[in-house]
Amino acid sequence: MEVALVGGERAAPAPGLKGECPLCGKPAQAKCGPIIRWHWAHAGRRHCDPWMENEGPWHRAWKALFPFEWQEVVAYDHAGEKHIADVKRPDGTVIELQNSQMSFQEMKSREAFYGERMIWIVNGEKFKNQIRISDSLPDPHHERMRDFKLGMPTYTKWSKHLRQPCHDGSAFGYFLKSDIAADPSRGAMYELHHGKAFESVVANSYRGQHAWSWKNPREGWLLSRRTVVFDLGQGEMWALAKYGDDGDLCLQRVSIKALMDSLLSGAVPDLSYAVRPARDLIDLPAL
Repeated sequence: MEVALVGGERAAPAPGLKGECPLCGKPAQAKCGPIIRWHWAHAGRRHCDPWMENEGPWHRAWKALFPFEWQEVVAYDHAGEKHIADVKRPDGTVIELQNSQMSFQEMKSREAFYGERMIWIVNGEKFKNQIRISDSLPDPHHERMRDFKLGMPTYTKWSKHLRQPCHDGSAFGYFLKSDIAADPSRGAMYELHHGKAFESVVANSYRGQHAWSWKNPREGWLLSRRTVVFDLGQGEMWALAKYGDDGDLCLQRVSIKALMDSLLSGAVPDLSYAVRPARDLIDLPAL
């Protein structure tokens, strides 16, 4: 624990301090040795909040980016249930930092408890080698794309066959939306328009969105109803995002600076990327 109540006030650990858990009121002892990090030790072997996990360097580093007053804030729902949010802004937005795996049921419960004003930041370093980031995607709202949709899914099953990612759009095929609307029946055949005709669209409208695949995916994150951002380490951050109007999942490059600036300012989380032309991404590695 990073926070306990001392005399009814939130306090960071310091030598000799004794406090109380802000959730259950049980005693908490400040542990401030010369080697281990300073923290509050909760009475008993287990924390009173089942959603709390043991914190390591990743968890603590992220939490330290936010004001102390926002860290480990007790949150309540309308029924009086309470949990400790990793980070909670004054406007009620909750940032949950997830380092370990959790069940799909727990994820659903936490999302329902905290509501729509919630964002997950997930330690993805443990599975980043199982994520393959591939082709750059055109902005689905670009005027040249208005009448077309991709003829391929943006999220695909993992394949043993690795090809170099394409960043000019030529690897795609496109269908006319009007053709699909005219015959939406299952098994209908449509003319496929070659991606070569759309090369300039990707170059001019790239917004950090990519097709991708995931070996042995952690399915819960694919089904999350909240914003999910993967921290892959070394400044690489990617968010799960809906691509276009069809709801297919793509990966959205995230600027950690833009994200943190928005979170600290009280704004809506900014998942934009400091956009470079797609032609500058030819050497982007497939993680």
